[in-house]
Amino acid sequence: MHPELERALRPVLADLQATSTPVPRIEDSDWSGDAHRPGAMLWSPDGSGRGVATSLGRPQAEQVVDVADQVQEGAVEELWGSAPTNWPACPHHPTTHPLEAQLHDGAAWWVCLHHGTAVSKVGRLG
Repeated sequence: MHPELERALRPVLADLQATSTPVPRIEDSDWSGDAHRPGAMLWSPDGSGRGVATSLGRPQAEQVVDVADQVQEGAVEELWGSAPTNWPACPHHPTTHPLEAQLHDGAAWWVCLHHGTAVSKVGRLG
C-alpha cells in the first residue's frame, strides 16, 4: 500500500477500533486506476468490499479527512441493521447524527455538525 494512504488510514482505523466498530481487512489495490490517487480495498467479514483512495502530495491532515469520509461510509454500511449507523456518534447528540471529519487548524478533527464544535482529533476517539 502506498505510504501516504497507509498514513492517512492509520488514525481512522484506530477510531474504528476504539469505538468497537468492525475494522475491515485491508488489501492494496489499484482500483482507482490513477497513479496520483493510490487505493486499497476494505473488506468486511461478510466478503463485501469498498475502495478507499487519497490524492498524493496533499497535506497529511487533508488526506486523513478525505480517507475518514470514505471509511465512515463503509462503517455506516457495516453497522446497518445491527447497531446505530451514526458512526462516530456525536457525544452531544448521540442518537441523531454522526460526527463529520473536517480540517481545523491544520489537523483532521471529528466535528459536531449541529454546533460546528471540534470534538476529537481523528485517531483519538474513545
